[in-house]
Amino acid sequence: MYIPKFAQETDWQVISNFIRENGFGILINTDESGVPHATHLPMTLKEKTPGKFVLEGHIAKVNPQWNYFSRAKALAIFSGAHSYISSSWYEKSKIPTWNYMAVHIHGAIRILEDEEVINGLRTLMEKYEAASEKPVHITDIDDKTLQNNVKAIVGFEIEVEEVNATYKLSQNKNTTDYNSVISHLKKSGDENALKVAAEMEARKTDKQQ
Repeated sequence: MYIPKFAQETDWQVISNFIRENGFGILINTDESGVPHATHLPMTLKEKTPGKFVLEGHIAKVNPQWNYFSRAKALAIFSGAHSYISSSWYEKSKIPTWNYMAVHIHGAIRILEDEEVINGLRTLMEKYEAASEKPVHITDIDDKTLQNNVKAIVGFEIEVEEVNATYKLSQNKNTTDYNSVISHLKKSGDENALKVAAEMEARKTDKQQ
């Protein structure tokens, strides 16, 4: 994706935390005709070996997208908070915009073996069941049901080879406009707007305090 220089995020710690917090993404790859296929699904970021990261997930076997996994590199998209920015919040500018945070991961994709799929399901359940009042563990699923479900899905792993991250948060605006955007976002009360405002506040430079 195109990222203006002022909005580029290159800190892997920030990016990896973003992926873990916004793990429900979009997996995209193309078929033999170059037609893109996309599926919305949860993906887990793992450090496979020191400094080597992968994304892991699965799709339904009835979904034809997995048939094209070996053809080319895949693209995984993760989106975070976003909000409309009215030009009425600026001193002079009359051009509105949109503030947002997003990460694109490109890499080769590999189909997982059954045991790897089960390990992936275990990791996924442990992550998302943790907040449940009565967490369900993969060991609570009887073997027959688990195996039948494993046969109905295709697990995959994407090597994290190229990372593009944008945090477009009014960094190109002057201090007055920057702080005005934060103030108006807070007043809106919208959940997305509040998250954008919080991120903008966290990224204030000394000059913007």
